Amino acid sequence: MQNFSFKRFLGLVLLIALGAGIGLSVQFFFFRNPIVQEAPTSSYDKLFSSKVESLALACDGESSFSNNLYPSLMLSFGGVAPEFVTCITVHLRNAELGQKYQIKVSSHLFQTSFVKTIEIDNPDFSLTPDIPWNYAALRSVTQLRPETIVISVIASSGKRAQASFVATVHPINEVVTRVFDSETGQWQDTSICFAAYVNESHPLINSLIQEATLKSGIARFSGYEFGPKSVREQIQAVWDTLAARGLNYIDLATTSVQVSKVSSQYVRFIDQSLKDQGANCVDASVLLASIFRRIGLRPVLIFIPGHCFVGVYDEDKGGQLIPLETTLLSSTSFANAESAGEKEMSLALDTMGQPGYSSVDISLARDSGVLPIEYTPTP
Repeated sequence: MQNFSFKRFLGLVLLIALGAGIGLSVQFFFFRNPIVQEAPTSSYDKLFSSKVESLALACDGESSFSNNLYPSLMLSFGGVAPEFVTCITVHLRNAELGQKYQIKVSSHLFQTSFVKTIEIDNPDFSLTPDIPWNYAALRSVTQLRPETIVISVIASSGKRAQASFVATVHPINEVVTRVFDSETGQWQDTSICFAAYVNESHPLINSLIQEATLKSGIARFSGYEFGPKSVREQIQAVWDTLAARGLNYIDLATTSVQVSKVSSQYVRFIDQSLKDQGANCVDASVLLASIFRRIGLRPVLIFIPGHCFVGVYDEDKGGQLIPLETTLLSSTSFANAESAGEKEMSLALDTMGQPGYSSVDISLARDSGVLPIEYTPTP
């Protein structure tokens, strides 16, 4: 073992101290800002962050009856129940409070785009716009077809959103007879729609009246001017004239597609029945009611489950109802049709107002705002 040397020990201590000083200086120079390790991000923080980033302005839309549009409701029943016209709803999501938003809804079925600027007080907002429907376009729909409705939203901040949805547009000949009211859990009768297909102003009625005048020997159709006996003679003259034309009974009532919470039936306009030389119970009832009303009488459409026939009051203020079974138009006499109508009427009276049983007084329907759907010549 070597002898201890104080000088050697002192030199070693100085060398170690010098090395430590150099090391501290280097660490201070290069690592003056301490490295702090970030705490691991929790799954909740990541989820919250993604939600904040995804809260962009958004919009969408829908229409009543699971995106099904019925021109028959809008053209006939809309004046009585506006909810069938304001049938589109627009939804906004993630809107900023205090901002103004311009909402635009467009479709080929509108006269012009609906545009409205509003300031909302809820980030999730819904609007039922008063759509400027193009009623001529609705009247011209003769087959089931899709229609795209486009919704655009612009915020005063510059944010934008756009969406669209496809609605199924039903033909004008498909008449809604009743709809299910989800709030009450009951079916709502809409058979008043048929009053719009009774068209006392149809241009073809004049020729039918002239034809009836010549064949019946009646000098003129005078309505209620000469009492119940005259009324019955006028009703028979119209019946015999149409019967002579040989209109066949055609049971064509099936619609293109069944929609939940909606019941509907196909019905022809007057000119379609005359051109086709055929009519079902509703078609013939609508045709007869149109002529009866034109000559100043008061017709009533009577509905029982799966069937319709027509009646006419023998007095202006009510009186006795003369019912006619319209499916017998070309197969039997006026007297037999009246007899069959009376039997059906007696059965219907006790159940009138129950589901499937209703009557539509055309005069009262007109007073309620249900007007005839305008005649449009077909090519």
